[in-house]
Parts: sequence; structure tokens; C-alpha cells
Amino acid sequence: MSVYQNPEIYVNQFVEQVFGDAYIYKEARIPYLRLVADYATENVVVETEPPCGRDRGREQLFSYLKEYKRNLGILIDIPVERYYREYPNPCLKRVGFEIYRKINDKIELIYKNEYSKEEISRASYELKNIFNLLKRFSVGSQVPTASLVISDARELVEKHKEKFMELVGKGKVSFYYGIWEKTMYLIYGKETLEKLGNNPNEAKRELFIELSIYMTWIKALGATLLEATLGRGKANIPIELYIYGGDAAVRLFWERGALQRFNISYLFDRDEYDWVFSPEIAPTLNAFFKDLGERLSRYDWARAPGTDLLKRLYQHVVSRELRRQLGEYYTPDWIARLILWRALHLLVHGKMPDKILPACSEKGCDIETIIDKEIVDLLDEYYERYKTIPRFIDPTCGSFTFGVQYINALLKWYEERIPKKLQEKHQVEFLHPVKFAEKILSDVVGIDVNPVAVTTAKVNYLLQIYRLLAISGMYLSYQPILPILRLDLLLLHLGALPARRELTLEAFFAKKTGMMLRIFIPLSLLGISRGELPKEIPTTQCSAGGDNEVLECIEFKIPNKILEITKDAARFARALVALFAEGVEGFENEIGGHLAEDLRKVLETVRSSIKALEERGLNGIWYSMVINYLLALYVVHKKFDLVLGNLPWVNISKYPNDYRELVKYVAQSLEVWPPGPAAKKMDISIPLFAIALKHLANNRGVVALMVPTSIFRGVHGTKWRELLTGPKYRLVEIWDLEDVKPFEGAQNQPGIAFIKLGG
Repeated sequence: MSVYQNPEIYVNQFVEQVFGDAYIYKEARIPYLRLVADYATENVVVETEPPCGRDRGREQLFSYLKEYKRNLGILIDIPVERYYREYPNPCLKRVGFEIYRKINDKIELIYKNEYSKEEISRASYELKNIFNLLKRFSVGSQVPTASLVISDARELVEKHKEKFMELVGKGKVSFYYGIWEKTMYLIYGKETLEKLGNNPNEAKRELFIELSIYMTWIKALGATLLEATLGRGKANIPIELYIYGGDAAVRLFWERGALQRFNISYLFDRDEYDWVFSPEIAPTLNAFFKDLGERLSRYDWARAPGTDLLKRLYQHVVSRELRRQLGEYYTPDWIARLILWRALHLLVHGKMPDKILPACSEKGCDIETIIDKEIVDLLDEYYERYKTIPRFIDPTCGSFTFGVQYINALLKWYEERIPKKLQEKHQVEFLHPVKFAEKILSDVVGIDVNPVAVTTAKVNYLLQIYRLLAISGMYLSYQPILPILRLDLLLLHLGALPARRELTLEAFFAKKTGMMLRIFIPLSLLGISRGELPKEIPTTQCSAGGDNEVLECIEFKIPNKILEITKDAARFARALVALFAEGVEGFENEIGGHLAEDLRKVLETVRSSIKALEERGLNGIWYSMVINYLLALYVVHKKFDLVLGNLPWVNISKYPNDYRELVKYVAQSLEVWPPGPAAKKMDISIPLFAIALKHLANNRGVVALMVPTSIFRGVHGTKWRELLTGPKYRLVEIWDLEDVKPFEGAQNQPGIAFIKLGG
């Protein structure tokens, strides 16, 4: 008598061992089914096959889904472990399970996992977890509306806030909290945050936790949205989070594995909210990540509203009341499109259109469609004249509203006009879609100091251009480094001033000494002493100009000539990422050439120092800081035709004392510091506007930025108005939108100033 069974029996025993009678029913118990399925539940059909036999079971499973009118199906060929001991000739290839979803008549693979003989012991736990999820939520059954996604984010905060508070209270994330606090002071003003609640310190910690949870949600949602978009509706990230919890969070976001199968591994920079994904913290937040994955898995991301969803979520990350106190308002799409149209007209024709809005026929018209057409016409005129596209930057980009409008216009121009040029046998510089994507990535840039904004903007950016890069299987033809820079805009001016220690948003300071850039990170910020650092990390004493204070600092030296290695911003960005990921050889591969030995040594020292910091738990945030700073200096050299955006409006009296002095120093050097007592009303938008004019716009460029109308009339705007009406610039138009009230729920007084350089 044989001691072994048919191969199928071992798989059936595995299924029954995993689910039991309480979970799943054999075909015999559901006699109304006309076909013979191995197993089924109220909403899931399960097809089992012998080990290594999944290929023969797929069509059968698809038939079951259609005949039983079920939306979810699982195909399994995993045996119990004794199969490998008992069966005389066991299949030693990988076995596993596949999950399929049916929407209308289309059936798609949504998740798959495979195991070797040695890994079989994990399969039971993982399949049981995922099956519970499928039974409860019918994966992908809901349309991800903004209201539902925002509600989920708020519920996550309320449900898990206490656990996060516990971690913060134990000092587990003090380094991140210290950086975050400085960031918040300089985004919103110290005075505003110190007035939060009856106990400001407790209120700040609570805000830190809420934003950490929101940012985790935004990063997971953004990556899921991109995965579903690139994968034609399939998104595995939520299911992996639900099954593996904190381990999946580390792998997907800390180790950058979330979108690697599409050739995307550097989507989000390290920031002060990344502590949630760190290997030291994430495993203690298993319940949170499983809940996060469960919520994300409810939605059919193929039906997501894309950038509008992210913009709405971004607007709700900070409550409306707090945003009102902080003076933070988001630009409506219609204003961004209108400003783009008028700025392009000024760039191409040297004057504004004759009317505020394009003329309509007597029968009426779709004004947005007409504006879009005129924008495409203007882009075509510019291309015919210069054989390129206008270079664009939003210096305070938020969720990238202006940038999304501009990229959409470029794509419409490309789709409508390039085929016509080819028919007319014109030569086109960037005919291939990938070349056009490279051009956009090099010439369309955003900057913001807020990491929440930067994260949202990056997802929005990639959602616009991925089709240009996608090839077989939606794999991107090369890895994009999205040019959304997180930095303090003041750095663009400080980098051009004489050597001086300046504390900036990122809590580091920089000097130019001869042909060398020098970046300093105070050890006090890291919470360590000089003796605790390894010898390979260079340290020095650094002091402020005019101050008696002497600090111990880590020092990075980078030659100025690194900024001249390539004329392509996208290539330069990828080279910097490759430097830290792969070493100097990676940098050289990206720029397509070899470096001199002295430059190789300097770059390798910078890389090894940052790696050493990260290995000692002192955080990879410096990795992102250095890249962003170098890209910022690169931006100064590569100026723009269009500088459009909505500047922040914060009275500088709300900033910490040292930063207020820094703003004053910058404003004085730009000659926009208000006279006498009017300086008390100095708004941060004034020096930021001057920086945009001086450092971002080229000699034929157009600057159109939203500012508070008080600087149009008040004494504190006197020097700003003198700058705009001076010989270097032509003030073409000012809009006072006080009566229009374009910002939802706001009673502020916005205005727009249009400036043309070069006469």
C-alpha cells in the first residue's frame, strides 16, 4: 500500500489547514454552483492545483469568477511540508498563490507570492492574513474619492496617535523632532506655533505626530497610486503592508523598494517624517502599517482622480483653522492657468493680451478650452523662434499646481503640434517621447521648504510625465529624479554672498572659500560629541561671522566645478543620487565621462561621511540635504523663462530671532528692506520675490508671483516697489484680487505682479 497521496491532496490539506471550516467551504457544501470549484466563500473563489501546477489552473479560475459572479479569486499550488518528504518525485520549483480581481468582464492579477521548499513555513501565515483581508473588504471595490481618502487619513490619526505619542515620549525620535521643530518654525513662524493650545510643547508634539501619520499616508498613497497607474490597475503595496506590517514599510519605503519594478527607486527624499519607516521604529508599529494597508486596499486605484486627489489631501493635512492662522492658502487651478496664459503671452509677444480673458463668440464658449488652445499656440510660437520650450520654475510650489498646469500644456502642445511638424518635414529636437520627458525633467522645476508639499508635488509631477517614459510592461526607460527641491529659497541668494556662516531651514550652513563649497552640520544638532564620531567623518570648529559662539561641526567640502560638469539638470540630479548609492563610478556613469583624480577623492569623502552617519543611526536626511543644496546652486546657473507661483505670506516677526536676522541680512543685500518703523511689517514674500527676480529669471524671462496686496500700498513695500520699477525690470501689470477672494474660506487680500526682464 502506498504511503504517499496524489499531489493535489497535499495542496488541499494545506488549504484546509490554513482556513478551516470557519473560513471556506468546499464545493459540496454549496450545491447551487453549477461548476465544480475546489473552494469558495461569499465573495472569493479558490482554485487549487498540484505543486508547480498554477499555469494549468488560471483559465479554470477565470471561468469560475465569471460563472459564479464573484469578483475575487485565488489560485494556489502550495502543499503541506510533508509533501517534500513523502512524495517520491516532488516538484522542487517555487510554489505560491495568485490573487485575481474581476471588474466588469476584465480579470487582472492584483497580487502574487511564491516560495521555495525552504520558505513553505511562511506561506500559511501570509495566506491567512491576506484571505481575511479579501473576505472583509473585497479588494479594490471602492472608488477613491477625496472625501473617503481624507476620512481614512483622519481615522488613522485618531486610532494610532496614542502609540505614536508613546514612542515620542520615550525619546525614540528626538533627532527627527528637533529637525521638525526648526522646520515648522521657519515655514510657519515660531510665534504661531508657540501659541498652539494651552500647552504649546504638548500641542507641538501632537502636531508632529499628526503630520507624521499624514505624511506616511501620503507617501504610501502616492506610491500606490503610481503603482496602480503604471501597473494598469494592479497595486501590491497595500497588500504587502497588510501582510507584513512594519517589515514591509522598511522594505518599501526605507530601503526604496516600493516602485523598483518600474525603475523608480528614488521618489521621496529622506525627511523628518521618515522615522516612521526606519528599521528601529517600523516593527513596533505593525498594527498601524497593517491598518494602513487594509485601508489602501479597499480602493480601485485605477479609478482614482489623480492629482486632484493628492491636492485635496494635501490641503487637509493641516486643518483649515490652523492654515488660516499660518497664512497658508492653496492656488485654484483656474488662477494658475490664467497666470500661465498671460505670462506666456508676455514672454512671446513682450506685452499682455488685449483682454483679461480671451474673446468668446456670441453663442458662448468654454473659456478654459480657449485658454488652453491659446497657451498651446504660444508654446508653438516660442518653439518656432527658439527651437526649445520655455524653462519654468515655481519657487514655492506647494502641491505643484502651477507646474501641473504647465506640464499639461506642454503635453498638449507635444501631442497636437509635433505630428504636424513631422508631416511638414520639420526637424524636431526632442521627437522621441523619452527625449521630451528628459527635456521636461531638465526644464520644469519646483522648490518648497515644506516636506509635505515636496512629497505631494513629486507624485503629481510623475503622474503627468510617466507615459512619455513608459515602455514594455510600463517599465520606465530610465530612472527619473524628479526636480522638486526641498530647500530654503534664501540659500539661492546666500550662496552668492561672501563667506559667512548662515543657519538655514535645513539647520546647516554653507560658505564659499575660493573654489570650494563648504557645508557644515553642527554636532549639537545630532546630539553627539566630536569624540563619538569615527575618524573618517571630517570635523572642524565653525563660528558665526560677528558672533563669539564657536561650534563643533561636520564639514563637507565640494569643489565649485562640480556644478559645471554637465549642462543637463536631470543628468546632474541622477549623478548625485548615483554618487551616494553606488560611489564615484555611479556618478561617472551618469555624466558619461571620467573625473579628475582630485575631484574623485573629494566626492568619495563626502559619500563615505554621509554613509557613516547613516550607519550610526544619525539619519540619512543629510543625504537628501546635500543633494538638494547642490541642485539649488545648479539652478542659480541655469535660469528660467517663466517664474510663476504663489509666495508664502508670513510677517518675519513670527520667525525665531536668528532667522529673522538672516532674512533682514538678505533683504538688505537685495535692497528691499523697509525703511524705519515699517520694517515691523516686513513680509517674507518681499525678499523671496527679489530672489526670484535676481537668481531665477533669465534676461528675457517673466516673473508672475502672488503676494499680499498690502505690499502694493504699504510703506513696508516701498523698497520692493522701487525694485520693480527700477531700470532692470519692467513692471507690466498688477492684479488686486481682494474683491475676487480666490482662496477657499479666506478673507485675505491676494495680488499678482507681472514683471518682464530685458525690457
